[in-house]
Amino acid sequence: MTKRVVLPIFALATSALVFAATARASCLPATAGEQRARADVIFDGVALDGPTATGVQRFKVTQYRKGRGPAIVRVQTGTTRRADGTGSTTSVALFVKRGERWRIFGHGSARKILQTSICDGSRRR
Repeated sequence: MTKRVVLPIFALATSALVFAATARASCLPATAGEQRARADVIFDGVALDGPTATGVQRFKVTQYRKGRGPAIVRVQTGTTRRADGTGSTTSVALFVKRGERWRIFGHGSARKILQTSICDGSRRR
């Protein structure tokens, strides 16, 4: 491989690692038990939407692990995407694509809009 190919690949891989480390560094350390105790609702589900203009995405619940609620739950993921292609995200926001399976650790009521972040323990399954 030439330098013109290797250097961009190396730069991309390095930036991905730095971004992941930065996101984890912005969270206060918490054990899995602490994350579970703090969550009002925990569920496994499938994303019905990709990022939206409001940052609220719908999930089809496959199993509640803590709490109860409806079959479709709205979750504030923190990532927005507008029709013109612009949007925003933070270091602790979830970047959820339609069809992905997630375990969501939410705050609030599953009958309203749950709040979550990677700091809460929400993660792709």
